Amino acid sequence: MMFKTLRVPDLMTLGNALFGMMAIFSACSGHADLAFILILFAAIADGMDGFLARRMPNSAIGEYLDSLADAISFGVAPAAALYFIYGYSHPYLMAIGACFYLFCGIIRLARFNTKQKTIPDFEGLPITAAAVVIASYLLMADRYVHFYGVIAIMLLLSLLMVSEYPYPKLRGPKAMAFVAIVFILPIASYIVLPAYLPIFSTAMFLLLLLYLESPIMRVPRKYYED
Repeated sequence: MMFKTLRVPDLMTLGNALFGMMAIFSACSGHADLAFILILFAAIADGMDGFLARRMPNSAIGEYLDSLADAISFGVAPAAALYFIYGYSHPYLMAIGACFYLFCGIIRLARFNTKQKTIPDFEGLPITAAAVVIASYLLMADRYVHFYGVIAIMLLLSLLMVSEYPYPKLRGPKAMAFVAIVFILPIASYIVLPAYLPIFSTAMFLLLLLYLESPIMRVPRKYYED
């Protein structure tokens, strides 16, 4: 059976896909905040499967599983969630924006699979980062979230994903610890202190904006690998 070939990193990858599917179900049911929190969970699972894959034996299908899971959790899930939120008021524009985002995300994943994994930077914005930008923006206070702002962000992220800009791989212990804190705070606040969710989401969004412009700032690699 195929299940016998799976390794621990693959199980984390399947968890990523599961969170993405649950995000779609939540958005379809009208629970938008939960949908974007589940996308954050999927991003954590995506980071963990990469961490484990570098330290544990991986299966022959692990790389392909990862791309398929990413397409669900960071391509289909945010696009579907945004359509469920705004499709009733702007059906055509939202459908075009969501489909364009999905197409660019899939192209980004396909290109990644053809590149050497030993290069120090990503070519184009990773689809995981794009989905987390969307999630953090939609989890901010309502007064800051506007339909045309969503469209502008989706367009920007779509173009950055298929661009050739170099984006750093955050793999150092210090960088990973900082990223973990940034992710845990909005998730924990959603569960324990919902009133603080917009604050932590805003902080996450602003930090992600710094990552989006990192090719322009040319941040030295030592700051995210140490």
